[in-house]
Amino acid sequence: MFNTGSPAQGKKFIDRIKHLKKFDMFIQNNQHIMIKAPRRFGKTSLVLKLFEQKKYNTIYIDIKKANSLTALSQLIIDEIYSLIGVNGIVLKAQDSIANLFKTLKTTLKIDTKIIQLTIETLEKHQKKQINEVELFLSSLDLVEKIAKKQNLQIKMAFDEFQDILFLSDKSILDKMRSVMQHHQFITYVFLGSIESVMNKIFANKKSAFFHFTRLMDLGGLDIDELSNFVIKFFKKEAIKIDDFIFDLIQYLDGHPYYTMKTLQTVYFNALQNNKKNIDKKDCIIALSNVLLETKPYLDEMIDRIKIKAHHHRVLWYLANNQKDQDISNIMRYKTYVSLENLGYIKKIGRAEYIICDIFLKIYLQQNNDMKLIQQQIDFIGLDYMGNKK
Repeated sequence: MFNTGSPAQGKKFIDRIKHLKKFDMFIQNNQHIMIKAPRRFGKTSLVLKLFEQKKYNTIYIDIKKANSLTALSQLIIDEIYSLIGVNGIVLKAQDSIANLFKTLKTTLKIDTKIIQLTIETLEKHQKKQINEVELFLSSLDLVEKIAKKQNLQIKMAFDEFQDILFLSDKSILDKMRSVMQHHQFITYVFLGSIESVMNKIFANKKSAFFHFTRLMDLGGLDIDELSNFVIKFFKKEAIKIDDFIFDLIQYLDGHPYYTMKTLQTVYFNALQNNKKNIDKKDCIIALSNVLLETKPYLDEMIDRIKIKAHHHRVLWYLANNQKDQDISNIMRYKTYVSLENLGYIKKIGRAEYIICDIFLKIYLQQNNDMKLIQQQIDFIGLDYMGNKK
C-alpha cells in the first residue's frame, strides 16, 4: 500500500472523496472541466479513478507522449478507433491504406463515409496535401462523428494540456475552440501542472478557452481523510502508531507523492525491522530517507533554476521566509512571475507566493550539504527527534 510512481487505481487510490464527487457531478452532466495542480499531485489518478468507477466511454491522451502535432493527431485517431474495436489504425494505414479500408468495411459497423474520410485524411497528410494543424482538427472532429454515429457520450481527457503550446503556436487554441464548441458527444477534461499557463488558457478573458470549462484547483490530499486511512491501515497490520505520524502528514501539507512515499517508507522500515510500534523517531528517519532519495531530482531542479538570473536567490529567500533587500521590488516581481510560469511557485494572494514542491522548500532551508550527508536534516517546525518546535 502507499504505492508511488504511477497513477493510483483500484484499491491503491486513496482519498479525493470530495473531489471525486464534484468531478463526477460535472462529467455526468457533460460539463467540460479544467483541473490544475502541480506535478505529482494526483490529477491523472483522479481522472482515471472516476473513469474506472463509472465505466464511461473514455479517451485519455497524454500530450507529453507526442513530439509533434502530427503525433498527437495520430494518438487521437488510434484511441477513437480502439474504443470501437480496431487497434493500431495509423500504423496499418502506413502499411497499406487499401487493405485497411477493406478490413474496416467488413469489421466495423459504422458509416463507411466516416471510414472513407479517415482514410482520405491520413492519405492527404501522407502526401502533404494537408498540414498538421488540419490533420489535428480533423482528428478531433473524427471523435465527434464516430461518437454521434455510435450514439456514444465520450469523456476525452488531455493530460499536461499546457504542452500543446510546445507543439504549435498560440493560434492552435483558437482553432481548437472553434471545433470543440460544436461537439455534442464529447465532454472534454483538460489537466495541467503549470498553473499560471493553465490560468492564461482558461481564465484569461482574452483566451479562446475563457468560459469553456468549469475550473477545478486540485490541492493536496485531505488531511482528515488520509489520517483515517492511515489509522485503519496500521490497525489492520497490527502496528501501533504514535500520534506524531499525523503531525508528519500535516507537515507534508497533503502533497500526494511525498506523503505516500514517506508513509510507505515508515511502513517498510517497520516490516524490515519487525517493529510493531512506530514512534516519532521512526517518522523523522523515514522523512529524512525519502528526502535524501529525492536529492538527485532536487539537485537537477536547482541546476535548472540557477540558469536564470536571480531565480535561485529569490526562491531561497522565499523558502526561508526572508526578504532580499539587495534586489529591487520590480526585479523580485518579475522573477516571481517567471518562477510561477515555470511551475516552481504558486501565487496565493497579493504579492504572496508559496513553493509548490515541499521537498524543494525543505532542501532550500538547509544550511549546507553536510547535514544531508549526515542525515541531520533541519525540518523547520520539527526537530530531529520529532518534537514540535
